[in-house]
Amino acid sequence: MINWTEKLTSRKFLVAVAGIASGIVLLANGSVTEGATMIATSVVAYLAAEGVIDLAAVKNTADELNGDYMD
Repeated sequence: MINWTEKLTSRKFLVAVAGIASGIVLLANGSVTEGATMIATSVVAYLAAEGVIDLAAVKNTADELNGDYMD
């Protein structure tokens, strides 16, 4: 079950939102390349960080299951 309050208040998410907001400000000021790059980088970095966390959780679950079968 996903805890949305925890996800929306995580530092990773807040930094990603700040990066997107900064990219929007750059876009509004005419720096299209820099703004688009900042937005894309923020989104990709957030997704990568969440992916690493999910991978660790799956690995821990698999290790626990394998340990149960070994007993």
